[in-house]
Amino acid sequence: MSTLWKMTVMQKKDDYIDLLVKFDHPDAGPFPEDKNFALQLLLHEAYGYARDFTTFPTCPLGHAIPHEKFLPEDLVELVDTYIKDTIIYETQNLPWDEDEAHEKMNALCEKDGLQESDDNWRSAWDTHWRAFWKDYTRIPWAIYRITTTDPKWTEHLKTYQEFDSAGFSEGENYVNENIKIDVPNPSNISDYVIYRKPESSRTALSSAQKEKTNNKPPVLKKLLVDLWKAMTNTSNSN
Repeated sequence: MSTLWKMTVMQKKDDYIDLLVKFDHPDAGPFPEDKNFALQLLLHEAYGYARDFTTFPTCPLGHAIPHEKFLPEDLVELVDTYIKDTIIYETQNLPWDEDEAHEKMNALCEKDGLQESDDNWRSAWDTHWRAFWKDYTRIPWAIYRITTTDPKWTEHLKTYQEFDSAGFSEGENYVNENIKIDVPNPSNISDYVIYRKPESSRTALSSAQKEKTNNKPPVLKKLLVDLWKAMTNTSNSN
C-alpha cells in the first residue's frame, strides 16, 4: 500500500497532540476529519519490527491495540476508548487538483526552454514533480488537533518526530478548502519551517543578535567591539 500522508508532531500536551499532515501522494484526497482516521495515525508508530519482520508493541497504545487491527472497520468499536475529539484547524493549498498541478509542471519545463517533444522533457518534468512534493508551500497540508482520553496513548510520539501513513477514512467528514480556526495555543507552520531548515534559523538568530548589539547604548556597544577586536588579535597572534 502506498504512503498517502507525511506527519510531523508539532506539539504535545497532556490531553492533546497536534499533527501536521501533508499530502505524500496524488491519491491522498481531501483531509479526513474523524476520530477513526486520527487513531490510525497514532497507531502507525506504536509498534517495532523484529529481524524476522514480525511486529511487537513499543508503547501503551501498541499493547492495547494489536498490530493486525489497522483498517477503519477494525477500529470502529475502539475509537471512543482512545480518541476524545479530532479537529482540523488550519489547511493550505486546497482544493487539490492533480491536473492543475501537472499543468504547473509543464509550465516549469517550458520555462526551462523545453518542448514536450524534447528527449529530456520527461526527466525535467520528473525533477520538478519530485521537488513539488518536498515543498510545503505547494502541497496540501493540514494541522490536526487530536484529543486523547489519556496522555499515555501518545506516549510513543515526540515533538518534531516525522512518520508516514497510508491511513484512510470511510467517514463522510472531509476538509477540502483552506481554513483557519481559532484554537487555544495553536501550532504554527513557521515552527516546522525553522525545524526543517536549521541553517536559516541560525541565520535569523545571528541577524537578531546583530540587531540587539546595534540597539545597545553607544558606550556599551564600543566596549563590545573593543572586546571582540582584542579576542581576534589574541587569536591571530597564536
